[in-house]
Amino acid sequence: MKLIVNIDDLGLTEKVNESVVACFKVGVVQSTTLMMNQPATEHAIELIKQGLVPNVGLHLTLTSGKPILAPRLVPDLVDSDGDFLKQDKVLASEVLSFDQAYSEFKAQYDKAINAGIKITHIDSHHFAAVFPPYKKAFIAFANDTGIPVRRVDHVVSGCEGLTVPTTEGFSARFYADGVTLERLQALILEFSAKIPNGTLELMSHTTLEGDKLLPTLSRYADKRVDEFNILTSQALKDWLEVHKIECIGFDSI
Repeated sequence: MKLIVNIDDLGLTEKVNESVVACFKVGVVQSTTLMMNQPATEHAIELIKQGLVPNVGLHLTLTSGKPILAPRLVPDLVDSDGDFLKQDKVLASEVLSFDQAYSEFKAQYDKAINAGIKITHIDSHHFAAVFPPYKKAFIAFANDTGIPVRRVDHVVSGCEGLTVPTTEGFSARFYADGVTLERLQALILEFSAKIPNGTLELMSHTTLEGDKLLPTLSRYADKRVDEFNILTSQALKDWLEVHKIECIGFDSI
């Protein structure tokens, strides 16, 4: 089996960005996705331009911060302050504008391309792009870009209509209580038995010790250091080699 460990949230804080660079140097992690509207987005772009983050996808953001487009152009997507609707508000919405969502997806994508980034694939923060109100717009946008995406069936079942490459498996269980080396190994073996010739994507989130900005931006903070320590451990790297698990990025699917 092949394994993609993707670190979400590049651009959230500088320590998140630095943790991604450190993970790439070890080699288990060969994929990350960049947020275009966060405090350390420009810092991340500088690291990418220095060649320190070689495989970068787009982490479409629809539930944190402000849109790239003017709020008046995407009124269905924002609250009265012009901030994106929170997760619970999006999930509670039966319908949000297809055209507004598609336009904001394209604005974030274009901002990354115009920054000189070669996008390897696309996923989304909090899985928001595949929440029911956005899923059709996301599939249409992904197909139009022609580049790989994270599976779209982990919130609502079904990948119908998706014509771009994706992985045979995806798991978000390397998170919170699932963040131990033993549970990660069990998870990988579980999928290796199911899809021995396929590719599994694991979602991950990392940062370094002392990230004081992170708790102001995310409720998931402390465990990110634990994830970092596991993903950079020699024990995991040796175990993957013994079990013939090949670590790749989305540029290889």
